[in-house]
Amino acid sequence: MLANFIKGFKKFYKKRFGKFIVKFGISFVATLLICCIGLWAAYSYVFGGMEQSEAISKEEVGIEVQDYHTDDIINIALFGIDTDDEEMANGRSDSIIVVSIDNKVGEIRLSAIQRDTYVTIEGRGKDKINHAYAFGGPALAVKTLNQNFGLDITNYAVINFANLEKVIDALGGIELEVTEAYLQQANKQITNMAQARGSKADYIEGTGMQTLSGIQVLSMSRARYNVGGTAARSEMHELILNACYAKLKTKNILEFPAIVKELLALVKTTLNSTDVINVGMKVLLSGYEIRQAVFPLVEDQKNGGGGAMINGVWYLTYNEEQGNQHVRDFVYDGKLPGDEVPTE
Repeated sequence: MLANFIKGFKKFYKKRFGKFIVKFGISFVATLLICCIGLWAAYSYVFGGMEQSEAISKEEVGIEVQDYHTDDIINIALFGIDTDDEEMANGRSDSIIVVSIDNKVGEIRLSAIQRDTYVTIEGRGKDKINHAYAFGGPALAVKTLNQNFGLDITNYAVINFANLEKVIDALGGIELEVTEAYLQQANKQITNMAQARGSKADYIEGTGMQTLSGIQVLSMSRARYNVGGTAARSEMHELILNACYAKLKTKNILEFPAIVKELLALVKTTLNSTDVINVGMKVLLSGYEIRQAVFPLVEDQKNGGGGAMINGVWYLTYNEEQGNQHVRDFVYDGKLPGDEVPTE
């Protein structure tokens, strides 16, 4: 009797459990397939409009073996240009920022290089650094940064200032401090842009910290006269970048795909989709501190920061040996004159 019971139980077990395994297997494979299709669709949705430029080699951008290079620091050159060229292959880079992501100390450092800085451009001699992009596109612009300041940049991102307005609006506006000087100068820019477009002017109504729209931020980025000159404009570009980062951190993670899709369509970069995901996850989820500086520093500039007229053209001249070292100190060590080197 016991033997018959055991035999019957085995038959029942195999029949019922076998069906369960088959059903579970089909469900698992179907779920996996749906997830894969979903991930592929999401990936295509987010990165479908991204324009990736061809990677550039170390030789192309003048990188030499440097003792201070470290894999803990990711350097990316960010160029803001003002051009009608949709390919963003020419035009002067009126905004030049080296973005340094330091994974060792948990910092993002923004090093703004003033557009009129007098440097050596390969094949062109001495000129303003913002001309390098016009002479040879992003590759020559990156090479000029590396050769003059002793950096190791191979990746870049370029945004046309015409697209800056769209970037800010995609984020829902950003918070910036508006001084009386900026209020007047920015509103002049808004008047000019509105007239050129035949649209209604979206003026900044008052001073103080406030949320600004795309055209208002664009006008702030272009202001130079009576607000501190080119140094103030370089600093404003850093503040805008900082404010964009702060706004992104307030977004729900479910909003990221739509936002990232809009932003990537406006940028030309050598970073691939994997790089963008890796860097983005580190930056947005890590809570890294942001520090910024404008170079050449005032103490490195000649003639008390007044620059010099050379062949009838004004250039921002500086003590190159000292000034270039200060750039490297900040990029690789987070150190400015008078600062302590950050520790882990």
